[in-house]
Amino acid sequence: MNSDELLGTVLGILIVILVVAVILAGLFYRPRRHKKLRSRSTFTQGIDDASVDSDGGGD
Repeated sequence: MNSDELLGTVLGILIVILVVAVILAGLFYRPRRHKKLRSRSTFTQGIDDASVDSDGGGD
């Protein structure tokens, strides 16, 4: 084996390892979910409970 064949073999092996690593990372990587600061249901809770003049809710 001369130096060109050895270099080609090493580069080929590194490319295969890199491709396999990228595929495995794509399969198993799960992005983190951001925490919700406040859910919409708790934010709007109680807004429609009180009657306001001229809203038609007191009929």
